[in-house]
Amino acid sequence: MIGETTGGGAHPVRGMSVGNEFEVSIPTGRAINPISKTNWEGVGVIPDIKVKQEEALNKALEIIKYQK
Repeated sequence: MIGETTGGGAHPVRGMSVGNEFEVSIPTGRAINPISKTNWEGVGVIPDIKVKQEEALNKALEIIKYQK
């Protein structure tokens, strides 16, 4: 991955009505990495190549061109 650390949302959620036009989001599962046995909830995924978000596409294109 190229760019910045992601926001850290790993758990799928489902919206549920609690009445009076209010809704809550309740986690309904948990994503688990089969190798590390952890997930990225609240932590995010750390990129292999850290660059600012605005520079990520150009960096990826640079790497692709270098590998040809």
